[in-house]
Amino acid sequence: GEARSHWATMGFYTRLNWNYNNIYFLEFSGRYDGSSRFPKDSRFGFFPSVSAGWNIAQEGFMEGTSEWLGMLKLRGSYGMIGNQNIVEYAFIPSMTINNKYSGWLVDKNLVTAVTSLPSLVSSSFTWEKVGTANVGIDFSLFKNRLSGLFEWYQKDTKGMLAPGMQLPAVVGASAPYQNTADMRTRGWELNVNWRDQIGKWGYRVGFNLSDSKSEITKYDSNESKLLSSFYEGQQLGEIWGYVTEGLFKDQADIDSHADQTLIQSSSKRITYPGDVKIKDLNGDHVIDYGNNTVDDHGDKTVIGNALPRYAYSINLSGDWNNFFLSAFFQGAGKQDWYPSSECIFWGQYNRPYNNMPTWHQGNYWTEDNTDAYLPRYAGYNASLKSTPQTRYLQNVAYIRLKNLQFGYTLPQPIVSKAKLQNVRVY
Repeated sequence: GEARSHWATMGFYTRLNWNYNNIYFLEFSGRYDGSSRFPKDSRFGFFPSVSAGWNIAQEGFMEGTSEWLGMLKLRGSYGMIGNQNIVEYAFIPSMTINNKYSGWLVDKNLVTAVTSLPSLVSSSFTWEKVGTANVGIDFSLFKNRLSGLFEWYQKDTKGMLAPGMQLPAVVGASAPYQNTADMRTRGWELNVNWRDQIGKWGYRVGFNLSDSKSEITKYDSNESKLLSSFYEGQQLGEIWGYVTEGLFKDQADIDSHADQTLIQSSSKRITYPGDVKIKDLNGDHVIDYGNNTVDDHGDKTVIGNALPRYAYSINLSGDWNNFFLSAFFQGAGKQDWYPSSECIFWGQYNRPYNNMPTWHQGNYWTEDNTDAYLPRYAGYNASLKSTPQTRYLQNVAYIRLKNLQFGYTLPQPIVSKAKLQNVRVY
């Protein structure tokens, strides 16, 4: 077998800068790009951007602050870029050719066969356009000992390429790609650095914190707002699931609770003591997911978000008499994760084998261990594991020491004799 592909781009770019006395800044740029991945009539797009800045610290009325204020710059920008990283040549109908498994022999040779219908295509889709608005402030104080920035941005992705509106099953083909979706991301970033010298000891502390949220603002392919697909108003990464109230204690506890038959806890759909107890959020005395849509989601609700929030980093360094030490930490302040099929979390093959970790053996519900974290052995089969719920939703926020370095810089008089400029051992 053999496969090959080819695509091409062509672009024109221009940029104009203006700077007055290092106080006022203005820049304009523009791109005119074309890609063979789009139909002939919609291959090109124009993507402009403009930015402006004002360094207030250099103004005449700020002369009295020069001893302690090095820079105070306000800036803003708006720019647009295009994305052409899509399925190649999605505007050309294609069929699957198979010359190995056709099942027909002619003169002892397998006959080449076409094993699929032509795909549906659209001839009108074009570049995804991403427009970003940004405002920020840069500053430095106390002879650059304290410096940093803060910025806020909004990014709008227009015309994301996705399958078009849902088609009836009788069509026999998937919907073609079209510019059917829009997404908006809003976020901010804070960066602060402090560096100073105390005698022979120099040190630096740096901190960075950022956060963003993305929301689908348009999605024509899911008018019914099914939770199994993207939908208008969805926050990216959201986890839909059930709220749990612990584990069932006994049969009386099961009988007094809402009917939980639809949430399979056993092969016969019978609920037993030690199974997870799900909260009846809508008060209809039946635990279900309705039509699995935004407007009718039964007892489901948003219980978390799988995307990281409040990403941060900490950078520490110091030096003394040519010795230096640095450490870099990185982490996320908020993130959720639901372990749907990981054996390490649920136990090997979900059964009490002899080689199961001790943690699992002591944490299953039994009549003698009703305060256990995990339900009874048979209480979380494939169905229950794939049903996110608050009891087993995991907090995976973390901080990690990514780099720790200690070393010594050889004195300059020594290395210069060897015709060297700098030697470090670390």
